[in-house]
Amino acid sequence: MWKSLVFFVSALIWSFGSSQDCTTPTGSRSNCVSLYQCQPLYNAFEQRPLPTHVVSYLGRSQCGFEGYVPRVCCGPLPEEQEATSARPTQAPTQGSSDVFPEDSSPAPRNQCGIDTTGDRVYGGTITDLDEFPWMALLGYRTKKGTTSYQCGGVLVNHRYILTAAHCITGAIEQAVGTLITVRLGEYDTQQDVDCIDSVCADRPQEIRVASAYPHPGYSDKNKNRQDDIGIVRLATRAAYTYYVQPICLIDNRARLDTGSDVYVAGWGKTLNGRNSPIKLKLNLPIFNKQECDDKHRGEVLSSVQICAGGVFAEDACRGDSGGPLMKKTPNGIWEVVGVVSFGYGCGRDGWPGVYTSVARYIDWIQNTIASSNV
Repeated sequence: MWKSLVFFVSALIWSFGSSQDCTTPTGSRSNCVSLYQCQPLYNAFEQRPLPTHVVSYLGRSQCGFEGYVPRVCCGPLPEEQEATSARPTQAPTQGSSDVFPEDSSPAPRNQCGIDTTGDRVYGGTITDLDEFPWMALLGYRTKKGTTSYQCGGVLVNHRYILTAAHCITGAIEQAVGTLITVRLGEYDTQQDVDCIDSVCADRPQEIRVASAYPHPGYSDKNKNRQDDIGIVRLATRAAYTYYVQPICLIDNRARLDTGSDVYVAGWGKTLNGRNSPIKLKLNLPIFNKQECDDKHRGEVLSSVQICAGGVFAEDACRGDSGGPLMKKTPNGIWEVVGVVSFGYGCGRDGWPGVYTSVARYIDWIQNTIASSNV
C-alpha cells in the first residue's frame, strides 16, 4: 500500500575522513560527524512524531556534508516538552471555480520553479518551511469515511497537479479509497500551524479534486508500470503564496546524464518503514539506464522511464509514490524531471528507484490540461 508521498529515505552511510571541531547550538565544543555516527541526534531524528523543536535543533546542528551525507555538530539534544497533535482534516479552501485560459497550460517559465529559499538545497535532510512550495499531498476517502493522505504530486499551475497514474486509478482505489482532495503548502502534518523558531507558514490550502486523468496507456497489470503518470484537476484554483508555487516542467529536449544531481522530497517512509510528518528532501544521482535495465530485467523497463539513487538507504520509497524527481537549472529554476513510480524494496544498495520521465510526456500533459480546462 502506498503511504503519503513524499518521500524521503535517510542516508545511512558512515562518513569517512577526519572529523572537524565545531560548536553545538548550546555552545559546547564537539566534532562535526555524520548524523548517523551521532547517536543522540540520530535518535532524535528517528522520533515519531518528530517535534518541531527537534527539527529546529537538527537544522542548527548541521555543519556540512560529505557527498550526499549530512554532517552534524554532535551533542545531546536539550530537553524540551512540546505538545503535538495530528492536523485535523480541514474544510476546503475557498478559491475561484471559474475557468481561466491561463490554466490551460503549465505555468510559464518566468512564473514557475522559483526558489524562494535562495541556495540552501545542498543535501538530504529536513527541509525549511518554504522549500519546494509546489509539493502536494493527495487525500483519499477511506471505507471508514476518513481522509487518508497516501500519495504525492506537484502543482504545475493554479488548477493542476502532476502525479503518478497508480495514485489515481487501480489498486489504490481498493486498498485506500477514492481521491477527493489535495493539500498544498504543507510542512508538518502533525501541527495545525507550521513554525520553525519564530517563523510560521500560512495554513495549508485544502482543495477538492474535480477530476483525475491517468495516462490511457497505464495498467496495473504491467509489471514495469509504463505510462505511470497522471493529471489531477482541482475544483478551485490554488492561490500562489510564498508557500504555494508551481514547478516548471523539464524541456522535452533536455538530457539527464548519468551521475547528474537530482532531488526527491516528501513525507514518505524512512528506512525503518515509518512515515515522516515533516517534509524531507534528498539529493540523488541519476543511475546508468543500461545497468538499471539489467537489474530490473523482470520488469522490462522502457525508454520512457529513468532511474535514480541506488546507494544504500538513499532512495525514494514506495511511500513517495507520485512525488517528483527534480533538478535545479544553472539559472536557479526548479524543474520536475520524473514522477516516483516504483523500486525494489526501499533504499537497497545497488537498486535505484524507477521514475516516469516527464520529458517523454510533455505533449500528453499539455494536451490533457488544455482539453480538460473547460
